Amino acid sequence: MAHFWDRELPATLAPICIGLSVPLSQIGIGYTTSLLAAACLFVLLHHDRLRWIVEAAQTLKSPVGISLAIVFVAWIPSLFTSIDPEKSLQVWARSAAYLALGALLWAFLKGESVRLQICRMALFAAVAFSVVLIAVNFLGGTEYIRLLRFKGFVEGYPPLVMKQYAVPAACLVPILICVGWGWGKAALRIGIGLSLALILFSYLTKSGSAAAGLAFGCYCAGVTWWGRYNGRIALAGMALLLLSLAAGYMWFVVSEPLPVNLEELEYNPNVPFTLDQHRQLIWSFVLSKLRDAIWTGYGIDAINKLPGAGDIIPILEAELLPSHPHSWVLEILSETGIVGFIPFLCALGMAFYVICRRALAGSQPALAATGLFGVYFGAGLFSFSFWASWWQLVLIAFWVILAAMDKVNRKDAVQAHANRPQV
Repeated sequence: MAHFWDRELPATLAPICIGLSVPLSQIGIGYTTSLLAAACLFVLLHHDRLRWIVEAAQTLKSPVGISLAIVFVAWIPSLFTSIDPEKSLQVWARSAAYLALGALLWAFLKGESVRLQICRMALFAAVAFSVVLIAVNFLGGTEYIRLLRFKGFVEGYPPLVMKQYAVPAACLVPILICVGWGWGKAALRIGIGLSLALILFSYLTKSGSAAAGLAFGCYCAGVTWWGRYNGRIALAGMALLLLSLAAGYMWFVVSEPLPVNLEELEYNPNVPFTLDQHRQLIWSFVLSKLRDAIWTGYGIDAINKLPGAGDIIPILEAELLPSHPHSWVLEILSETGIVGFIPFLCALGMAFYVICRRALAGSQPALAATGLFGVYFGAGLFSFSFWASWWQLVLIAFWVILAAMDKVNRKDAVQAHANRPQV
């Protein structure tokens, strides 16, 4: 009985919580945070917790771990120059804690393949429930999801009520396909079916950032997969993507900004979402303030406290800078300055390089990770705050699953080779 409480039960409940965490964010983003917190609690209740804590700490010695540690050190100066030092310190510490807890969950999940099996069953079940809930809300009304969010029984417009879930749903696509691929043909068909349902859902919500994320994800995974035949293809494809993004930002920087105080400013809803006037105004405002704090920025998650950020734009009837810059590039650059931004880009490049090498070597989880990378950071170019708690946890939860799958697959391959009869 003692083994049940400190081994079997925590080892079963933790992977279930990990698998449920992101799909149930459709009901409310608090579910993601609560479930991953519960998963960490169950891991810490397990008899072998010290071993996993040590293994999690050892990730700091890896190239990615070292580069991330450098990033957090480079962000420290922005804490002293922050407009809101208390908030910046809180977000900085919370982000570091999330990475540490993610490493702990990875160390736990990779320990035995049965844990991954439990996790993927929970993941598929939660996504299936999510798809059913999507159908109910689009066909039957949004009142039901409001009840699950503990809100009043009030009818709403389905695409608007559920739009926030569109990007996490897009992030699920490479995960579902990868998990199905490693589970068997029937699971692969189910994974593809659920992925198509989530893509359709993202389209129905008219989420431009989800569409952009899916495009970036398909490109990154496609170029990496093609690069398995010739590594130069992957190198050229990624270089083209980076140059295109750099050219796009340079074009915006040198272009004439839109007026922000003229009442004759006309709103055109038919302009593509990536170039809509509100985002142009937000980005123009951020760029206009950038040079005044170019080295260490205005502080993590604090730029919306600048004077004028809360001004209401005529015609659009929206704040000039509503809580964040709607682009992780401008957000991190403006809030941590060059001192924090350059190390972050280097760490991002290091992480992508590591997963690309694994993907080019034939790892399916690593290939899915390149797709996840594209969806997450592609969508983040136009939406969501990089510092948002639930948004960081989406990436961490999926990274834990894919990294654990890759580790287990490598372990199984080594054992299979060792058990092969010698001739």
